[in-house]
Amino acid sequence: MTSAAKFRSSRCRFFALGLLAATLASGTLRASETSNSTASGVGVGLGVVEDAIEEVTIIGERAGPGLWKVRNGDNTLYILGTLSPLPKKMTWRSREVENVLARAQQFIPAGFDVSADIGPIKAVRLYMQFRKLRGNDERQTLQEVLPPPLYGRFDSLRQKYAPNKRDMLKRRPALAAGELWSEAISRSGLTNRNDISKAVTKLAKSRKVPIVEPQVRIDDPQGALADVAQIPREAEIACLRSTLDRLESDLATARNRAEAWAVGDIEAWRSAASAEQRDACWSALTMAPKLAEIRQRFDDAWLKLAVKALDTHAVTLAIVPIDELYKRNGVLAQMRSRGFTVDEP
Repeated sequence: MTSAAKFRSSRCRFFALGLLAATLASGTLRASETSNSTASGVGVGLGVVEDAIEEVTIIGERAGPGLWKVRNGDNTLYILGTLSPLPKKMTWRSREVENVLARAQQFIPAGFDVSADIGPIKAVRLYMQFRKLRGNDERQTLQEVLPPPLYGRFDSLRQKYAPNKRDMLKRRPALAAGELWSEAISRSGLTNRNDISKAVTKLAKSRKVPIVEPQVRIDDPQGALADVAQIPREAEIACLRSTLDRLESDLATARNRAEAWAVGDIEAWRSAASAEQRDACWSALTMAPKLAEIRQRFDDAWLKLAVKALDTHAVTLAIVPIDELYKRNGVLAQMRSRGFTVDEP
């Protein structure tokens, strides 16, 4: 097998990162909000790290929210909604998920199998293309492209959460927003990684439950990456502004939202700042036509798998980010529009 064939057969993580979608969508666009209470069986440990940034850890086995049930006659698709960010060291276990997997004929994890025809030479070209696109036109700094008050807010937060990451000051606004958000949540003891999906995938493998992922092929990765340059600067600035708003007003409540998810308090995780950031940043990305088309293909591929599972399997388990469940024309709305019955947890 050639190196190019190996690359095609694996997940194209390099390409996804190059699109900015992985940088922005996988971590900056999901959150929730809750009260300050601590439920029985959960301890929230708050430690002080450098610059008095609070770190959150949830201690004890928690099941997360109950499962959404989508019904098509006698067939049921169970959906576990995941939240991001969550504590890095959260202990999680759901007896309900284990019981569903014991009966499931199929499992759909929270991921995509992305392929592209990228050999070693094209990979190098893509990397160089990505490096160039990280910056602004004419090598302008972030200070030169942002209004002074907005730049002042950005640099103040950068010095708080990422004082050694001065390369951010050379980034285009949307990418700077994603990098700052990632650094901030990491220093707060949180993570954007979907460790819940990884844990359930491991359990599904041990139970020998067939695992299927939406498959999307990118035929023109260089063209899609070049499309990033077509995103209007104003849209990128709107994404960065909403990210700063969220860092200034909403990040401190992330530990409370994580606690709400851990105890299954579905209504408590919602956050207006999270929704505004998600909408602003996705609006910026989807102004690039090829990126909008790829995103739509992701959504269509997942929905096709879910509908097929409801048509052919008595029991299927799927994992979906909670925001994808509730957003306008999201998963739950799509299921209801097709005539399926949706039961809330």
